[in-house]
Amino acid sequence: MSNRRMGRPMDPEIQNALLAAAEAVMVGPGFSQLTVDGLARSIGSTRPTFYRRYLSVAHIAFDVIASKFGTGEPPSTGSLLGDLETLQRADIAMFSSDLFRKNLPGLLESIRTDDAIRQLYGDAFVARRRENLGRVIEAAIERGEQIRADWDLDLVSDVLVGPILARTLLPGTAVLDDDLACVTARVAYGVLSERRDRRPGGS
Repeated sequence: MSNRRMGRPMDPEIQNALLAAAEAVMVGPGFSQLTVDGLARSIGSTRPTFYRRYLSVAHIAFDVIASKFGTGEPPSTGSLLGDLETLQRADIAMFSSDLFRKNLPGLLESIRTDDAIRQLYGDAFVARRRENLGRVIEAAIERGEQIRADWDLDLVSDVLVGPILARTLLPGTAVLDDDLACVTARVAYGVLSERRDRRPGGS
C-alpha cells in the first residue's frame, strides 16, 4: 500500500520506524492526531522521507491495519456455516480493536473525499475480503452443500459486515461479541441457502 517511487532503495528500518510510530498514534489518540510532521519528527526524519513512501497519513494508516490484520487465507472448517462464523469472528476482532475502532471514522472520511484512498480501500481491503468469502461459498458448493444458484456475493458481504459496522460507528449500540458473529453468520447462511421462489407465507 505504500507509495513506491523510483530512486535509491528504501531503507527498511525507516519504513518499519514509520509504521511503528503510526501505530502508536493510532492506538493512542487516534487518526485525528496522525500527521506527517509528527511521524517524521518522532523517528528523527523529515517530511520528504515520509512522502517518498506514502501519499498521505491515510495510506500509512491502511498499511498499519493491513500489517496487523491482513486478509489471510479463507477458513476451511468443513461447513459453510462454520466458515462464515470464522470469518465473522476475525472481522469482529479487527473492528473491536483500538487500532481499528479509533481510526475508522477518520479513514471513512478519507475514503469519502479522496479518490486514491477510495481505490485503495476497495482494492486492498474490501475486494480481498470478498474474495475470501467467495472462496468459502465456492468450496461449500463443491462439497455438495445446497446453495442457491443465484447467490450474490455483494449482498452476502453486506449482510455480514453491515451489523458490525453499525455497532462500531453508532453510539449506544450493543457490543461486538461472539453472539453477533454467530447470528450474522446464520443470517448470511440463510440468504445463501434459501430457495429463489420462496415468498412470505409460502412453503
